[in-house]
Amino acid sequence: MLKAAWLGHWKAPWGLDRGRRWGDPAWALAALSQAWMLGGREGRWPRLNQVARRPAGPQVASLSEIFEPRPDPAWVALLRHGSPGVPPAQRGSKEDELRAWAWEALLDGDGTPWMAAGSVLLDRAQRLRWIAPLGAVDAEGTLHLPPFLEILVPDSLRTLPPGWWEILLRAQDAEGRLLPEGALDPVLPWPALQAQAGPLILAALPADLASHRGEPWLTALPGGGWMVDPRLRAWGRGFGASPAGLAPLAAPGLAGGASPEKSLEDLLQMKASVEPPPGWAAAVEADLREDLRRPTLPPPSGHPTWDRLRMRWGGEAPESVPGYPGWDEPVHPCADPFHWMARGRRADEGCDPEGSLRAFTLAHAHFLRLGAADWAERAASNAAHLALKWGDLPAHRRWVALRGPLPQPWRDLEEAQVAEVLLEPDAALARIRRLVAAHPDFPPAWGLLAGHAADREQWDVVRDALLHAPDHPYARFLEAALGPMAEPPPPTADPETRLSWEAHRLLRGTGSPEAFWAAWEACPTQVMRLELGLRILERRPDLRRADALLALQAIAERATSSRHQRRLAALWPEAEAPAEPAPRALLDAWLAQRAAPAWIAWEEEGRVRSLGRGEAPPEGALGRLAQEGFLAAFANGRWIWRGHPLLWEGAAVGAILLAHPPDAPPEPPAEAFLLAPWVARLRGARTPEPPVAGELLLTDGSEPMAGVLRELDRVAGSDLPVLILGPTGSGKELAVRELHHRSGRPGPLVAVNCSAFAEGLLESELFGHVKGAFTGADRDRRGAIEAARGGTLFLDEVADLSPRLQSLLLRVLQEREIRRVGSDHAVKVDVRFAAATHRPMDDLAAAGAFRRDLLFRLQGAVLDLPPLSLRRHEFPFLVPRLLPRAAQSARRPIPLLAPGLPEALARRPWPGNVRELLHALERAVLRCEGDTLKPRHFPELEMPVLQARTWDDATRAFQRRLLLDTLRATRFRVAEAAETLGFARPALYAAAKRLGVDLVAERAAGGEDTGV
Repeated sequence: MLKAAWLGHWKAPWGLDRGRRWGDPAWALAALSQAWMLGGREGRWPRLNQVARRPAGPQVASLSEIFEPRPDPAWVALLRHGSPGVPPAQRGSKEDELRAWAWEALLDGDGTPWMAAGSVLLDRAQRLRWIAPLGAVDAEGTLHLPPFLEILVPDSLRTLPPGWWEILLRAQDAEGRLLPEGALDPVLPWPALQAQAGPLILAALPADLASHRGEPWLTALPGGGWMVDPRLRAWGRGFGASPAGLAPLAAPGLAGGASPEKSLEDLLQMKASVEPPPGWAAAVEADLREDLRRPTLPPPSGHPTWDRLRMRWGGEAPESVPGYPGWDEPVHPCADPFHWMARGRRADEGCDPEGSLRAFTLAHAHFLRLGAADWAERAASNAAHLALKWGDLPAHRRWVALRGPLPQPWRDLEEAQVAEVLLEPDAALARIRRLVAAHPDFPPAWGLLAGHAADREQWDVVRDALLHAPDHPYARFLEAALGPMAEPPPPTADPETRLSWEAHRLLRGTGSPEAFWAAWEACPTQVMRLELGLRILERRPDLRRADALLALQAIAERATSSRHQRRLAALWPEAEAPAEPAPRALLDAWLAQRAAPAWIAWEEEGRVRSLGRGEAPPEGALGRLAQEGFLAAFANGRWIWRGHPLLWEGAAVGAILLAHPPDAPPEPPAEAFLLAPWVARLRGARTPEPPVAGELLLTDGSEPMAGVLRELDRVAGSDLPVLILGPTGSGKELAVRELHHRSGRPGPLVAVNCSAFAEGLLESELFGHVKGAFTGADRDRRGAIEAARGGTLFLDEVADLSPRLQSLLLRVLQEREIRRVGSDHAVKVDVRFAAATHRPMDDLAAAGAFRRDLLFRLQGAVLDLPPLSLRRHEFPFLVPRLLPRAAQSARRPIPLLAPGLPEALARRPWPGNVRELLHALERAVLRCEGDTLKPRHFPELEMPVLQARTWDDATRAFQRRLLLDTLRATRFRVAEAAETLGFARPALYAAAKRLGVDLVAERAAGGEDTGV
């Protein structure tokens, strides 16, 4: 059992000094380190409940007894993106190649890349400081650290007497000196102890302590040296597990993260003044000049970094030293980038392209950490080459961007190699021919042409290309391919040549499948494995195995090659789809098996349709069931009947009436769940109706809307003023348009919103003015009343007119004449007046806010538009006719309507009436993306129908929507959103937390960058 500050056993002497929230790489590193020490290093990832505490960093709130081979994806998403709601495999916009690889490996249960990344994210001083807050101790006194910290502590110091490491980790002040605890023991040799209290390890035992050998407070270390009990050293203010105490003991050189010495610093910066070891000057100078020919190999230097550089020129691998991993260890927190360059080259020569790619990834990250931009580009160039060899084309594109452009003709050659993977063979051949035409003296181009032609068995092209590339690595195979290929490949053939050789022998009938698959397994070039493996399985169906197809599928997916994936899909046998049963036949079969009567009913196109077997229910029961969707239990004949709705995808697609024997116990109606999908299929998706005349004033001919339209038609041809009443969104302006259209008046329809103008401006807007009537009146202007001469004037929100304007309008209605502002000349007008408001006019007149005589004048005819809540029965008629208009507004094709959707929408109150319903349809059309429109596309249907909310609840809901709308409008730029709302940035984060807004998840859902 481990004990640590992050497990709550003691308080850490200081914080991590890095990281500030979930989603920050430093905090992710700390949280992963804790999981690593609790079992992740053994492939047993615990389900941790961690809390974020600044500045201490992540802390484990409670331990779990659940261990799994892979970490919890929600936990990984929290560490990677700051929110468990973001897909954990989604790559962050600011992630480099090392972190992206580390997250990918972690999702597969491998945390070692993250442990190696610690030496990149943190410098040496920070890593030494992290030992105290992240260190853990077991019951035997052994120190446990994540690998990126473990490399800084000598092996001889890992296990100490019980309790010593706990004191070293926790009992320190801000400078890292030990704090005394308890009382002094006067019998101890304090003068000698205080003289030796400073360093953690004594290289040799001083004479004044030699007589105390064997004392429990003095221990000999396995690797040499002595250590005094830290509780005694504390009285001399010695150092604990702090940077000052551990720095002299940490691995020296680049491997441990120390600053490079002067000669290596010059090498990293590619300075001509670099002073290499004796005998190295010519080789280093040639390397810095990037000579194409390998320099003369210098002698070994004995220095771990220089001798790893020597491997670039063909030197042997040096012996491992402290701080450096073994040559077979693919991932390690060693911070020397030249080790990883050598490891990448060694892995490539050992036909391990993935291991080589990962090594160059570590080299690139460490070169960037050291500020060696030119060396980082070299590492990126190597990584790009290995990514192409490994068949990871997305990674290849990313590394190409990091390395910069290749010199010609190598750049054109690489583009042709990529085209050979992604393009169809004819297009790839054309691309290779352009390469050859552009660089006729470049043998690799001719070699690529010859290899491509050999794969397509175009032997004339192979023969011509070989004349220009006699020394190409594949030349021996290509020459053999022009013959019968009866002989096996030579023993010295490289893996690529061997694979091509065995593939062509197998295709010609001179080889064996065993030899081909052995060569296929040994070949490191994944694209070649994919192409040749596919060709063999296409030509030899008898060799198709599921494991081979799966291995090829993995390569094709990594390469994102759609053409190879299509070819692979054709090799899997397809299942023969059985004839789909007819829904009606299935429903009839189920009804026939029932002992008791059962009837299914639904309403379609205004008619009740039914399907059933057995005794018929009482007259009218099926009609009520179809309309209401439910019938309470009732007795009729020898049965007790009860109706249940049939719900599918949130909509009522019909209802079922079941008969129960009176003496049988009632049972849950499972039929309602089992039959609903088939009733929905029976009804089918409905095609929306085309738009009809009359704009949005739609009705199926039933009351109350049909009565409004009849009244409108009666008064349209007269000159009577019309007052239109109705709630917001019920279509008052549309009623005016219909009134004007049916009136036949030749003049225009002019609309004025009475609530949009101040009194003085509204008077000028209505009546016009003459030049000089007021400041700014520089010309005569007609008002809206004159502009509507011969037509209709629509006064929207007429209840907002001021008393003075009410008087002026009353005179116009009586005298049929107006005077412009500033004029005493009357102008006769022929205008039809229509007014609208959502306010109660009788109440306003009774309160004196509106003139009764004007109200009487405007009430020549009254049209009272009903709210949508009174037209629920019309939804099966309204929704199919509103949908084409919604699709036109959203600029999307018109989707089909799922059965029962209009009825589901009718259950909502729709306080915004037709306007609100139309906007909801527009949003749903965008969500369904051309699919059938279903209830799940309407979030409104998931809200409770009746919301009994307090003032505080309503305020909170408003604030949450305002915050989200502002963030979306600013594209989740938090500083800009805070400024828009008048917040400081921390206040916006606090408000988001209080309102339950997950900023990271909301941003990811909107397709934005996932960093906050």
